[in-house]
Amino acid sequence: MSTSCFRKEEKRIEAQWENALLLPGCAGMPENIGLAGAYSGIVEGKLLVLGGANFPDRYPWEGGTKTWWSALYSYDLDTKNWSVFDDFLGRPLAYGVSISLPEGLLCIGGCDRVQCSNKVFLIKKERDSFVIDSVSYPSLPIPLANATGAVCGNCIYIAGGQESMVNERSTHHFYMLDLLHKEKGWQKMPAWDGPSLSYAVGVVQSGKFYLFSGRSYAPDKAMTEYTEGYVFEPDSKQWDKLTDTFPVMAGTAVPYENDKIILLGGVEELLPTSPEHPGFSRKVRILSTETNRLIDTIDCPYPIPVTTNAVYTQDTVYIVSGEVQPGIRTPLILKGIFRK
Repeated sequence: MSTSCFRKEEKRIEAQWENALLLPGCAGMPENIGLAGAYSGIVEGKLLVLGGANFPDRYPWEGGTKTWWSALYSYDLDTKNWSVFDDFLGRPLAYGVSISLPEGLLCIGGCDRVQCSNKVFLIKKERDSFVIDSVSYPSLPIPLANATGAVCGNCIYIAGGQESMVNERSTHHFYMLDLLHKEKGWQKMPAWDGPSLSYAVGVVQSGKFYLFSGRSYAPDKAMTEYTEGYVFEPDSKQWDKLTDTFPVMAGTAVPYENDKIILLGGVEELLPTSPEHPGFSRKVRILSTETNRLIDTIDCPYPIPVTTNAVYTQDTVYIVSGEVQPGIRTPLILKGIFRK
């Protein structure tokens, strides 16, 4: 365990870090090497991790082939025991959006090796196991992977992503689902005034949806990383651009207290995929939503994975598996506990 501190006016916020929890193996992967793009969340005291993708045989620069998975891993936060459900999804899937709801874990979109998905399904507890509810939530209007999203009150927002695994292209998509009126389906909302984005970071705080960083790409243009931040006000349906820069592409974020966002890691610079890659950012940034300005930055003592999710409950956050270098996954789950 390691400890770090944030400034908070005249007080300090203590952050305790642990990096010992390990994903178990599954059918076809007896020793888990980690997963990028897995869905994750907490359902009735169980930390769930499902799907995901990795390079199990060789690294990308060695000609390795990416493999998608369909297993569900369930970690009991009380007993500290893992359960594994092989081929739970029925098809390999990764790089969708995960939303923890009172009734279960909502999985939105994603992709396999061939195509992106528009499916939306709920993972819910049933006796000693879990089941998939694939009928209670409307599908997305289009297939979408590598998007970001968060729940704001009774509404879920989904931003950016790509529609296809062929001629990949980032998008300006911004959709909202009203959980009280699911029969209306996903409604198209006004997009931010900026570049199309995939691998952006989305989070809700103080009733507003925040969108950070991401990258833009298309068959006829070079991939470009962006560090802008935007905030969407649901009542006015207006976007504002933030003044600071946020080099947090493919990172994660969680709301903290009533007026802060914790931005965890990210890709600060696009570098070639190779064994010499230095790894991704270990910076933990704090944004005040009262001023919409960054108020602190510190370094995490452990690698902070990207292309994953930050699952949080009260003052505890779990960053579930993910990538620590391009093409290199980690089976470890980074845990942070924040206290005043």
